[in-house]
Amino acid sequence: MKRKFFSMEKLTLKFTTAAFNTVFFISSLAVLICVLWHDVYQVDNAVGNWVDEAGNAFPLSDLGSYDSETGKMLPQRIYATFDISNVDTTLVFLARSCYVDVYVDDELISEDRRLKTWFFGTSPGSRWHCISLDASDEPVTLCLEVTACYENSNGYIDNMYLGATQDAYRKIVAGRLFGFIVSLFLQLFGVVMLILYFYMHKKYTVGKDLLYLGTATFFSAQWSGCETMLWQFFIGYSELFHLLSYVSLIAIPLSYGMLAYQRLNGRLKDFSKLYSLVSAVAAIVLTVLHLTGIVEFHDSLIVVHVLLVILIFLMMPLVLSYMDKQRKHNNYVIIFPLLAILMVCIAMSLVKYKIGSYGDYSDYVRIALLCFLLCLIIYQFNQILTTYSNGMNADVLADLALTDYMTGLYNRAAFNSHTAEYNHIVDSFSPLGVIQFDVNNLKTVNDTLGHEKGDMMIKAVADGLKYAFEDYSGIVRSYRTGGDEFLTIINSVDADDIYKKCIARLWQYCDSFNSQPDLGFTLVIAHGYVLIRGQKTLSEAIDEADVLMYENKRILKGIKK
Repeated sequence: MKRKFFSMEKLTLKFTTAAFNTVFFISSLAVLICVLWHDVYQVDNAVGNWVDEAGNAFPLSDLGSYDSETGKMLPQRIYATFDISNVDTTLVFLARSCYVDVYVDDELISEDRRLKTWFFGTSPGSRWHCISLDASDEPVTLCLEVTACYENSNGYIDNMYLGATQDAYRKIVAGRLFGFIVSLFLQLFGVVMLILYFYMHKKYTVGKDLLYLGTATFFSAQWSGCETMLWQFFIGYSELFHLLSYVSLIAIPLSYGMLAYQRLNGRLKDFSKLYSLVSAVAAIVLTVLHLTGIVEFHDSLIVVHVLLVILIFLMMPLVLSYMDKQRKHNNYVIIFPLLAILMVCIAMSLVKYKIGSYGDYSDYVRIALLCFLLCLIIYQFNQILTTYSNGMNADVLADLALTDYMTGLYNRAAFNSHTAEYNHIVDSFSPLGVIQFDVNNLKTVNDTLGHEKGDMMIKAVADGLKYAFEDYSGIVRSYRTGGDEFLTIINSVDADDIYKKCIARLWQYCDSFNSQPDLGFTLVIAHGYVLIRGQKTLSEAIDEADVLMYENKRILKGIKK
């Protein structure tokens, strides 16, 4: 029967493992098929159908014109004709650094909202436009009136789709969802690291590299998330996320520079310090210039791009600084390809940004950041777990060192470590109750009944103190300071009332304990109580309580003073 039981258990384990593997395989295959199946939505790409007022084909990457005489940006109109027979038809497009008003057969149907405050600058950033179109039996002419925001940078329109509303929205989200989720995941990781740093840095030995890695991860992910354009798509307020994107990008060199300063040594440490200083000054100056309207972030991005290029050369020694401490040289097989991908991606993103191909430049940086941060985060979390585990072990050892092994109360070493705290309370003239306890007849019990009974008596006193003061664990501490001597400190303005109530509970405990049959001894606890109100020191109060305790001891024994 036993053999059959184990055979059934083994068979069950095999089938459940096979079932889980099947579910995992089918799920992964389904996701893969959906990812590889690109054209699943019935929408048309409407980017290539536009002409200018003269009827010439016009690219959507070169919109807007600047009048040097008036110093103003001039609107530019482009046209396209579409067949719109479906009742549910929407035109969706992403406009960058420009305002777009939409006309249908010369009738204004959508006027772009202009910025009304200097705080966000001149441009609304990358703004989604979603315009519902009425069905028509005849072709309709759409006109986009585009006004660029900058004289040195044309407006740009991409991600233009025409079709069913639901399909257009799904297509936009599907193409950007992975990057959005990765960015959100990294941003949460950054927040977790910052919380861990502020929680652990005082209690455990945690360096500031965790702080700066968390900061770098957070700002990198925030910039990457804004650049997916899904926040703007879901929430709106494109100018807000435009500003957050700029600010986050400015903070990235500073965060990584400080991380490198914490991690590297020698000349690289000195260079990282200088790099961090320059990045900090740049961040402050560029922010002030933007807020005062002198130079907007858009026009000063060249400074940040230069800092990012320099940062590339810090990333390799920065990652290797973690791996060297791991002393796992086999990891170089993984690290070097990741660093190579990182550098290529950053270089490609800068090139694409400069030539005006905005469509996927941020994807390169997102991949680069993911490669880089994975190298650092994996190691950092291993370090956190090790530190936390060591810290927990140290706490356990510290608790053991301060705890009396027999009774579970604090020991003499614990009282010595708490003395400074009590002296501070006394010096501040706050009330502090001191109670000295002693067990009567312990020596007699040891000599006549044996040390086992004596130990039982000592443990009974400790249990009695725990029972008596259990309602005041936050303000009362009890110590075993000697063989049969105990000390209790009451830190409360109501020390007198607590003393009277708890002593009554202690006598109640003694009566209950002594009612046990065949005990062989009677538990009698002598005590002396002194309340400090600033008129004496802790040491003097303990001595006075000791005298009162011995007087009480003699009374309990029936011996007069």
